[in-house]
Amino acid sequence: MAINMRSSIADRSRPTWGDGLLILLVLVAAGALFLVLRPVSGQRLTATVIWEGETVAQYDLSKVTQSERLRLDQCPYPLSIELEPGRIRIAESSCPGTDCVHIGWASRPGQQIICLPNHLYVSLWGEGTSEQIDAVTG
Repeated sequence: MAINMRSSIADRSRPTWGDGLLILLVLVAAGALFLVLRPVSGQRLTATVIWEGETVAQYDLSKVTQSERLRLDQCPYPLSIELEPGRIRIAESSCPGTDCVHIGWASRPGQQIICLPNHLYVSLWGEGTSEQIDAVTG
């Protein structure tokens, strides 16, 4: 006497209309999130370089037309900041670990590049973002 151990799910070979509806809902939700969370192009983007609590430089990245470098030799570990149209990064640093260099380019409002050994950070601000310190950072 043979016992059939296959379940009814294994016997089903084609997707049902419910499967199609679920796939459609997932695709619609993904498309809506993509549209809502995408960055707004053409907005004004400002980068602020702050060292030991003092603003060292401020750049309107939406007006930068060519690559520029800012060298900060007064820091404990000298570094160089590179600007390009719409983005900024720490290109070189002599600080231990060089984590700030490995962060790479920042190009969206709210992004930050931080160099802890130098007590330096670069913040990006755009239209609709606040330059005030939030409750998390103090």
